[in-house]
Amino acid sequence: MQEVSITPRKIEENYCEFLLSEVTPAVANAIRRTLISDVPMLAIDDVMIVENTSVLFDEIIAHRLALIPLKVDENTFEALLECYEEGKRDECIASLIMEIDAEKPLMVYSGHLKFGGFVSGVNMPSKVSIAPVSDIIPIVKLNAGQRLVLEAYAKMGVGKEHAKWQPVSVAAYKYYPKITILEDECDEECERCVASCPRGVLECRDGKIRVVEDKIEDCTMCRACEEACSGKVKVSGDDRKFIFKVEGIGVLPASMLVEIALRRVISRIRRFENAIQQLLNAS
Repeated sequence: MQEVSITPRKIEENYCEFLLSEVTPAVANAIRRTLISDVPMLAIDDVMIVENTSVLFDEIIAHRLALIPLKVDENTFEALLECYEEGKRDECIASLIMEIDAEKPLMVYSGHLKFGGFVSGVNMPSKVSIAPVSDIIPIVKLNAGQRLVLEAYAKMGVGKEHAKWQPVSVAAYKYYPKITILEDECDEECERCVASCPRGVLECRDGKIRVVEDKIEDCTMCRACEEACSGKVKVSGDDRKFIFKVEGIGVLPASMLVEIALRRVISRIRRFENAIQQLLNAS
């Protein structure tokens, strides 16, 4: 059995693309589902409204605040993650404060939320950075003379509890394309085959049909080429090799989210192995 291979293809702050090899579709899907629903993140979970004379009910403002993604520095996140995994998330709560008096019509944005420190915290770093991923997420519009004073409390959670704890907007994979040329002699039918490919993956060169190697990953496996020249080209997917794409929402770098998801999957596998071993020992 070969070792699992992860080959980075493109890494940006909020985007990560990599090639995952020597795994089954079940493993690839486990990573995808973990990224969406089981990577702990920080989000507002409780709001204390001190004063609200805006046009919106307290509950609506609280709901809007909860859906504002919070960017956390990596050291603070690791400390919060440790709290969560030890079952102490209610002991690691951060506060964000907002106090606004509108002297004229004013739109309240996420940038008005200011980190107020930890209400409680276990082994928190001395330097902490917690803030909305964007300062221009609208919350409510105040008219002149209206006031909004509140304190929001954020804690760790996962996407399967609520969407506000989901750290990615996209986590998807596709099979690595496999294109087999059954008859490489190029004739009029093959020229139609090459022309039918919407991604330009095939070419006719030296009288023979060929796959453009640096474009094979662009293949969407639409099989238009198979329909254009039946019996000369076969398109399928490699069920041991996957192209993975992850797009974050800014709470952490996308590559770090993938790393955490892998750690979570491995941790669950080890717990499962230990449970099986205990059962075997008991029997």
